[in-house]
Amino acid sequence: MTQIDLVLPVYNGENYIEKSIRKLHDWIKQNPDHEYNIVIAINASTDNTLNIAKKLESELPSEIRVMDIPQKGRGVAIRTGWENSNAEICAYMDADLSADLKHITEIIEPIIKNEAQICCGSRKMQDSSVKTTLMRGILSWLYNLTLRTTLGLKIADSQCGFKSIRTDAAKKIIPLVESNGWFFDSELLVIAQKNGFKIKAVPVKWIDDVQTTVIVPKIVTEFLKGIKRMRKNGIPEIPD
Repeated sequence: MTQIDLVLPVYNGENYIEKSIRKLHDWIKQNPDHEYNIVIAINASTDNTLNIAKKLESELPSEIRVMDIPQKGRGVAIRTGWENSNAEICAYMDADLSADLKHITEIIEPIIKNEAQICCGSRKMQDSSVKTTLMRGILSWLYNLTLRTTLGLKIADSQCGFKSIRTDAAKKIIPLVESNGWFFDSELLVIAQKNGFKIKAVPVKWIDDVQTTVIVPKIVTEFLKGIKRMRKNGIPEIPD
């Protein structure tokens, strides 16, 4: 059986985290082909998220691990979860479970079969099904267009919160990723593509969380700064 760590970055998720974890745990029990472990990566939460997560960990200690990360940022949560993993494959998904859980096997199997070292859920493929706002859809399209034209990234949906990676590949790429925030995904994919890692995208069914606390203008600014930095400094290469 392949060992897989499923990392869920969480910031102030007290309203949904228990429901999400129990739903994911139920899915794991119904899909015993691999050995899954749920990693709740809590970063700088100021609400009751940590206490809820620790209660779940004490209830299911062999299947759930809690990481209390003092620094805020989705990137630092993914980085910490993946770099400290002993599993063969790492994945991460948005903690509100916007992506349909049926796609977990679809982002894992290409790695097991050596078809890819990184597999990304994509909301931009023909067979994808997406419920989101018009504004988010437009911003996502513009952002991915900018990535293609400035940094040459071929993946059409770099920011989809649903990805998997071979852990040994993650530990080679992550030290070169500077971002600890929302640009982390894009930077990781750009570096991976530059260094010849095989990346595959699969279509997903996706429903955006309408109650998200994400501040869109702040994220857009972070994205643009990240692209500008990589254009200026160049895309790093992994040392031999």
